Amino acid sequence: MDLFIVLAIILGLSGLFSYINERLLHLETSIGLMLLALGVSIFAAVLGAFGTMEFIDAQRQFVEELDLGETLLKGVLCFMLFAGSVNVKLKFLDEEKWLIGSLAIGGTLVAWLLIGGMLWGIAVLFGREVSPIYLFLFGALIAPTDPIAALAILGRAGLPDRLEAIISGESLFNDGVGVVLFTMCLAIAIAPVQPTFGEAVVLFLHEVLGGIALGACAAALMNRMLKRSEDYGTQLLVSLSIVALTYGLAEHIEVSGPIASVVTGLLIGNFARPKMAEAARARFDTFWHGIDEILNAMLFVLIGLNIVLVYPIEGFPAAVTAIVVCLIARAISVHIPIAFLRRTSALKTDGFGLTKLLTWGGLRGGLALALALSIPDAPDKASVLYMTYAVVAFSIIVQGLTISRFFKPDELVRIIKK
Repeated sequence: MDLFIVLAIILGLSGLFSYINERLLHLETSIGLMLLALGVSIFAAVLGAFGTMEFIDAQRQFVEELDLGETLLKGVLCFMLFAGSVNVKLKFLDEEKWLIGSLAIGGTLVAWLLIGGMLWGIAVLFGREVSPIYLFLFGALIAPTDPIAALAILGRAGLPDRLEAIISGESLFNDGVGVVLFTMCLAIAIAPVQPTFGEAVVLFLHEVLGGIALGACAAALMNRMLKRSEDYGTQLLVSLSIVALTYGLAEHIEVSGPIASVVTGLLIGNFARPKMAEAARARFDTFWHGIDEILNAMLFVLIGLNIVLVYPIEGFPAAVTAIVVCLIARAISVHIPIAFLRRTSALKTDGFGLTKLLTWGGLRGGLALALALSIPDAPDKASVLYMTYAVVAFSIIVQGLTISRFFKPDELVRIIKK
């Protein structure tokens, strides 16, 4: 099927779901889109159960022809990460640098190991045949958190600046760490010769440090061009082109594109964006916010169609197990750095309250979906996709709908002690 028609259909469904949510459901956008995507998927499955196979076969053929996993990953991830980081203030990141750094790096590594290890142990216990590397691959893609929905929901309750910096900072940087881990696991899964531990460490450092350096260079170039342009259209084209080209170059020289995108966004948002005229800055922010919302919506629709129409429902037990395992791993992985920093007096907070907030507020979103779709065809891919969709759906719908009830404004203020 023509690529333009495919994108038009996905974009059309996303627009329809957004309209229905705004007019009827009145939910936060991410939650509403996820609920509607699930509803359409279940409706399609019910039609199939009642024998309307011609309709289902046509839909299944359409979804199978999408094959947009790698295209989506390379085509939208850079824009999502740039858009998410461009509004983050370095001032607040600097104040919480030890906590953010330990959560984004140490916490993500711990969560990755715990998720992969626990799922492997459960698979062995119940005699399930699954390749361990694919379980750690799932751990790598699901360990990073997505700040968009959490900040949108908690923002209504008056999220303090320090807490917003912690949540957004951790989410932006653990995205890069998670993608590097995912790349390593995927290389091991598909490589004919397995790399040594030393080679894996060198690959990790090359990806991270190279991504930081490339992002700084891209930000310097974008900043120079934006300062010398007063035309709104030119500024948007410059930002779009540099973000895309930076990610493409990162793929070519084998460094972390996500980390490069985050670094570019942080530097532009804190040094170039404040120097823009007020009207131009407002339009710039609106444009990138819209890009982020559109891409997330399209990913939610796409993954919903893939799971229900293409893969069998036998993955339900694995999906439920993954939800429980991810919550446990998240709680442990955030508690360890918080407890350590509190012991060293580098962090003065309500440790239990912050752990609870980061655990229940650690929502998963577009990054996990895009990474799952990018996995090459393999016997264990269906299980990974089911688990990914289940965790994302649970976090967006269940955690998203309840988080504002668990954390009132006065409790949020008490979590961070001045």
